[in-house]
Amino acid sequence: MTLRRLLVPALLVGVTPVLSAHDLFLTLTTWFVPARSSVSIVALNGTFTKSENSIARPRIGDLSLVSPAGRKALDTTAVSAAGTRTVITLHTDAEGTYVAGLSTRASELAEKADAFNKYLAEEGIGPALAERKTLGELGKPVREQYSKHVKTIFQVGKARSDGWNTVLGYPVEIVPLRNPYAQTPADTMRFRILMDGAASPAGQEVLTGGRTIKGVMRPERTLRTDAKGEVTVAPGPAGVWYVKFIRMTRTGKPGIDYISQWATLTFAVAPAPGKTP
Repeated sequence: MTLRRLLVPALLVGVTPVLSAHDLFLTLTTWFVPARSSVSIVALNGTFTKSENSIARPRIGDLSLVSPAGRKALDTTAVSAAGTRTVITLHTDAEGTYVAGLSTRASELAEKADAFNKYLAEEGIGPALAERKTLGELGKPVREQYSKHVKTIFQVGKARSDGWNTVLGYPVEIVPLRNPYAQTPADTMRFRILMDGAASPAGQEVLTGGRTIKGVMRPERTLRTDAKGEVTVAPGPAGVWYVKFIRMTRTGKPGIDYISQWATLTFAVAPAPGKTP
């Protein structure tokens, strides 16, 4: 099977979400698309398989596309709502490995204590939960300021190109250390976790999961950054992958208890040469 024809079935089939928190993922129906063609990227604001609501254009702080010609800003007129989903329509040029990025402006949310504690536990934000326990705040409701900074990497045509590791300058960001479209299912994947452009401290919790090429959900795994601010994902089956983390900081701002910044990265891995799904 060629790269161009690799499809990821059932990507948008709904499942019951386990959290009240909303991740944001950029997804495609196929991650291997022709050159000089129209492409629709769907933003799922909820879970990896289901979107709870669309994103209003005024909330978008940055919308970028990295192609073999370099990075360019996209006008938000490329964004439209499709029910609870958000669709970004763009056009590819020359063959190569492309990156699309979206960064939202900060919003605020009031949360009950139990819901916030569960969110911290299940989204890999253990230090903040431990701090609340130490300070006797597990029963305290909070007001959170949050923003989301997400990317997807997809392959246009057969030729690969530089730019797949472009740093977009978001407050939190995930950068692969190898082109995902040069990977095979036998390869180990490695990622650098950035906070304000610098490598994250050691011990940052990072979650990874996705779907196999047959649409089977992978169990989500928890990783921790090493001294270089990097994580390693062991070899896995072909299909679609995500890597994500949340930076949570306590703040002394009046009326705001925490500031959270969410990062996700999505991409696909093709079957090994000669293999079929």
